[in-house]
Amino acid sequence: MSTESETILARYKTVEKEADKLGRLIGVRRLRPSEQAKVTGMTPELSGHDEVMTPDGNKVQISHRMPHVIAAAVCMINESPIPFPRNRGELDAIFDKLDAEGLAAAGAALGRLAEDSPVNGAEEAKN
Repeated sequence: MSTESETILARYKTVEKEADKLGRLIGVRRLRPSEQAKVTGMTPELSGHDEVMTPDGNKVQISHRMPHVIAAAVCMINESPIPFPRNRGELDAIFDKLDAEGLAAAGAALGRLAEDSPVNGAEEAKN
């Protein structure tokens, strides 16, 4: 039986994969809170939001920083490991390597991880 701490830490090791339109297999993992803060520190000029409509007609706010957060969550491309970026140059290199197709696949995979998160599970239990 694992401890609560081990359970929390294990969720950051789960990798979700999605193929992009170019045939690359993109793997992503949840970012730890400290990694999320690092991405924020690397992208201080991207502090705004855009309001977009979802296919079901809901308005949502999308952070200008979100594509970089998705790029930072990428941990593999075609089975080649991608380490968490140490600086903005490394983050931009991952972002550029993904391009639109890889970013879309990474975003879809990261969305599936978010759906399985304990926070979302707690919200669903309330409803």
